[in-house]
Amino acid sequence: MVTKKQQMLVPTPRKHIIVVGAGVTGLTTALKLSSDPISAQHHITIIASHIPGDESIDYTSPWAGADWSPQAGGSSADAEEQEYDKRTYDIWTLTLEANQVEAEHLGLGFKECRIYWGKEGPDTEGGDGRGLWWRDAVKGFGVLDLEKEKDVPDGAVMGVKYRNICLNVPQHLQYLMEKVHEAGIDVIKAEVDVSRGLEGVVKDAKRMVMESNSDVKEDDIFALINCTGLGARHFVGDVQAEYLFPGRGQTIIVKGEATMDRTYNDYPGHLSTPDEYAYVIPRPGSGTTILGGCKQVGNWDPKVDEKVTERIMERIKKWGLAEELRTKEGDFEVVSSQVGLRPGRKGGPRVEVEGKKKVDGVWVVHSYGHAGAGYEYSMGCSEKVAKLVGGLAEL
Repeated sequence: MVTKKQQMLVPTPRKHIIVVGAGVTGLTTALKLSSDPISAQHHITIIASHIPGDESIDYTSPWAGADWSPQAGGSSADAEEQEYDKRTYDIWTLTLEANQVEAEHLGLGFKECRIYWGKEGPDTEGGDGRGLWWRDAVKGFGVLDLEKEKDVPDGAVMGVKYRNICLNVPQHLQYLMEKVHEAGIDVIKAEVDVSRGLEGVVKDAKRMVMESNSDVKEDDIFALINCTGLGARHFVGDVQAEYLFPGRGQTIIVKGEATMDRTYNDYPGHLSTPDEYAYVIPRPGSGTTILGGCKQVGNWDPKVDEKVTERIMERIKKWGLAEELRTKEGDFEVVSSQVGLRPGRKGGPRVEVEGKKKVDGVWVVHSYGHAGAGYEYSMGCSEKVAKLVGGLAEL
C-alpha cells in the first residue's frame, strides 16, 4: 500500500510549454516563462526555423537598429502598448545598472539620445515636453535650448534629450540565446508545418517535442506560444492574416560609434519621401553605427534599394546627425546595407489567448505583430504572456 508520504515523494510530471519563434519576442518570452513563479513549473521548448546567428529575410530581429525609442501612441487607447514600452525601458535600465561591467556582453548600452522636430505638432505642444507621453518614463529627460545648443540641425523647432538604451543587436540576440541555454530551455531548430492551419501547427510542434524527448507524453504539453511575426499569416486564419503586413526597413552600418543616439522627425522636405526617416543609432561595443531608415508598408522586396541608401546618407550628412563619424573627405565608411521586414499588424500587436478553448488539447497564446517595436515591447509583452499563461494554469 502506497502511503500519503510516499505519494508526495513521487515527482509530478512537468507540463510543457512550446514557444514557436526565436526572434527577440520568442527568446524574451521563453526566458520570462522560465522564471515566472507559475510558468516556471513547466518545461519550455523553443521551436524555430531561424535562431541567432542566422540571416534570412524571414528572420526580422537581426536587421533591427535598435534602440529604445517610444513606439506607442499617446492616446488613452494606447495605454497597454505604453506599458510595454515603459516596462522594457525599466527592465533594461535595471539590467544595465546591475551589470555595467558586462554591458558589451549584454549587447546593451546607455547613450544620450537627442530627438529633434522640424515642425510644430502634437509632440511639440507647449514646447516643454507635455506632448510626449513618455517624458516621465525615461531618465534624464530635458528640453533643449536650441539657441544655446551646438550641432542643432537646421529647421528644428524643438529638441529633447534623455538617457537612452541602444543595442548591438547581433550581440544582444546571442546573449539572449545564452540565457536560454542557461535556463535549461530546449531549442529545436526546425520549421513547423503551416499547411494545415493553427491546429496543424500545434500537432506538428507537439510531435517534434515528443520525438526529441521520449519522456514527454501528448497530455504533458500545456500551451503553445506563437511568436512567429509575419510568419503567423500562414496559419492564423484568413481574417487574422489580413491584419498582417510588412513594414520594409532599410539601414546602413558604418564604422565608428556615434557619441549620441539622434533622430530628426519631420525634417524639412520630409513629405517628399514620407516613409523615410533620419536617425543614427550607435551599437555599443561594436565599433559601428546604424544610419536609417525607412518604413515602406506593404513592400516585400528583400533587396537593397541603392537610391534609398543614397537618400539616407544625404539626410544624415545634411542635418549633421553623425558628423563625428565622417572621414576627412566627408564620407562615411560603409560596412554594409541591409533590409528587414517589420511584422506590422493593423490594430497593433496581438497578445492574447486564442479563443476560449484549447486547440488540439493545447492552449494557444499569441504574441506577434509588433511592427518596429519588437525590441521596445519585448519585456512588457513577455510579462503579459506569462500572466496569460498563469491564468490558464489556474483553469
